[in-house]
Order: sequence, then C-alpha cells, then structure tokens
Amino acid sequence: MNIVIAGVGGQGSILAAKILGSLFMERGLDVKVNEVHGMSQRGGSVVTMVRAGETVYSPLVTEGTADLLIGLELTEAVRAMPYLKPGGKAFVSSRVIPIAGGPSGVIGGGVTPIDAHGIAERAGNKRCENTVLLGAASKALDFTQDEWEKAFRFSMKPEHLDVNLIAFSEGCKT
Repeated sequence: MNIVIAGVGGQGSILAAKILGSLFMERGLDVKVNEVHGMSQRGGSVVTMVRAGETVYSPLVTEGTADLLIGLELTEAVRAMPYLKPGGKAFVSSRVIPIAGGPSGVIGGGVTPIDAHGIAERAGNKRCENTVLLGAASKALDFTQDEWEKAFRFSMKPEHLDVNLIAFSEGCKT
C-alpha cells in the first residue's frame, strides 16, 4: 500500500502518517514513512509518504504508484496528483490556503472533495482536518474501528484524543 499525504506545514500530515503507520504495523506489515517538505513551519508544501507491505525497501512513493492520496489542502493535493496511480483514490479537503503562485485546476475522477476544515470546526477543533480526512479515507482502507482507535491512542497525547476521534467519526460520514 502506497499512501501520499499532501498539505502545508502545521496541518498535521506527520501525525496522520504516524497513525497510518501504526495501523499497518499492528497488522505485522513492514512500514516506511518519509517526509518531503520545504518551508513547512511557514506554511510551505509538505508531502508525507507511507509505504506498507510484506517487505518495504524504500520510503519513497514514486509517481503513478500511490493507492491513496490524502490532500489536507486543495492546491497541494493538485500538486501531488501525479503520485496517484490510475484507479487510485483521493480524499481532498476543499480548503485552499492562499500561497502566491500556486497552481489552479480541476481535479478529475476518483477524487472526493471534502469540507474538512468546516467539519473539523464543527467537531470542536479546526486543527483536526487531518483526522477528518483520515476518517474519509478509512473507507478505502481495510481497518476496523478498534484498530483506528488504537492507532489514535498510540499516536497522540490523551488530551487531544477525544476531539480527534470525533473529527475522525465525522470524516467517516462523508
């Protein structure tokens, strides 16, 4: 399984990758995670890659091989679309964080646009867009609700758990 998470700095792509990695490790799979980022602390582009399988030699997902794309921000999702393989699935926030010189365009088939920012706000914390999108993307992954919850507990501080589980649950409904 090859997964690409695209967003901007501060959106939680690394936490999302940690949760996904935990899920795959619990199933006994080999997991590699990679972060590619520029000025991430200043709202720059961040691409995080998660690879899982019997044996994974490299953390890098090459273009045209991602089974799943999680776009935490629309513009960055458009930039990351070349990673998605034909027939792959994409769950993309409809939120655009303005960055000068960013590309524009229309996303094609296989993409589910989601108001992740709005859903996260209604769930109790607008910073939970990443877990809203994980909830939406969970439909494309074969993990039980218990496995997801265990991964969340493993990956975050207890004081953040409840709101993230609510956001995840709301994302599952999209």
